[in-house]
Amino acid sequence: MYRPFAKRESLLVAGLFACLSAFGCSAPVASEPTDSIQLGAILPFTGKEAALGRNIEQAMLLAMEDVNAAGGIDGTRLEVISRDSNSGSERGLNELLNLIYNDKVQYLVGPEETELADAIVQDVKNLNITNILPGYAAPSVQRASATGAWYRLAPPAFNIGCAFARHAEDEGVVSANALSMTDDYNSTLASAFNQQYSESGRVLPSVTVQPGQSSYSGSIKRALDFKPERTVLNANPATGSEVITEWAIGDGRGSWYLSPLLRADAFLINVPYGSLDGLIGISPSLSLKSECNTLTGFDHGAISCKRTNATRFSAHFAARWGGTKPFPASRLYYDAVVLLAMGMRYAVATTGSIPSAPALHRLILQLNAPENRPAHWDDLEQAFTALQSGEKLRFVGSGAEYSFDRYGAAEHVVFDTWTVAGQSFVDTGSYYASCNPLSQ
Repeated sequence: MYRPFAKRESLLVAGLFACLSAFGCSAPVASEPTDSIQLGAILPFTGKEAALGRNIEQAMLLAMEDVNAAGGIDGTRLEVISRDSNSGSERGLNELLNLIYNDKVQYLVGPEETELADAIVQDVKNLNITNILPGYAAPSVQRASATGAWYRLAPPAFNIGCAFARHAEDEGVVSANALSMTDDYNSTLASAFNQQYSESGRVLPSVTVQPGQSSYSGSIKRALDFKPERTVLNANPATGSEVITEWAIGDGRGSWYLSPLLRADAFLINVPYGSLDGLIGISPSLSLKSECNTLTGFDHGAISCKRTNATRFSAHFAARWGGTKPFPASRLYYDAVVLLAMGMRYAVATTGSIPSAPALHRLILQLNAPENRPAHWDDLEQAFTALQSGEKLRFVGSGAEYSFDRYGAAEHVVFDTWTVAGQSFVDTGSYYASCNPLSQ
């Protein structure tokens, strides 16, 4: 639990020293604050998710460069200020509070961690901040407020649970349950799966685990004693690898579905070789919806998709960062920067100024309505010219083409399926799944 902060505005230099001493935390790009619009980034440079931080920051810096090369916000440049979330610790919360109270950023991207995002909900309202949440495990956004605004770019846990449930139905699985961590994202994913799967199969009792348990063998036994055909493993890479390791050296009963958070090298390299072979995972798609064929008369099923857009962005990223490839999650951080920039650019063109967070929120949702002409990430100069003329454009990003519900949650119905062979993740196809949101 985090200790309460009686006067958050009084946080001063402690967080600054923490960021400067944190390995991998980048200094802000050189620019005078009066000559730029500052975007705050709270990223996991240290801690259990440290492998993500630098790659995500590179994606945001690349987006900043692309926006500025296209003219910025009516000539005003974007600037990214990065701080270390320490993968969700109290030190990370201090860094986050320094970012919004001392650096006074009005546009915040992140955090990845649900607990940090939940901890600043009232601060976002009080300071009237725009907060974009690109992370897979970020909390859902189902709130409307007179001040502050939120967006969620990755598929919410409900959509992922829907995809697993529909996939199990297509496989003819007759019984299933879940073994899940108790954090908000993983528990919500388990609940969503159970809810949707109950329409076609028998839901067996699920089991919860805590990170850092001395052993998971008892929890694994309880879950598998119900004799499910499939058990959805909802955990972060560290806990997931411990669960699979204990399962593999045990009797190896049952078969797992692997959640999106487990498509990570940190998970793969910490389990016994071959223990994951043939298991099925589902993740947010790297294909655009428009790159996929459609299902006629069905709300779920395997589909055929291209990855032309993803391949093109990967080459763009690698050209800028010495051959480094973008992580799937990093694409959504790139998109977060451009979405904000497009909204601001249109607002300045049509109203003469950047509106408050709630007004900008409404504007970005209007821009990304399905009927508007698409604007692609790799043609921002043309897009910004059209926005300058007052044309509404929807964004086709590096990770998705965006439309939002009324709260600002991006809508996703296409997913990637994958398996594991030896020590490698292997893509197996694309999958379309849609569930009734009224059952959430």
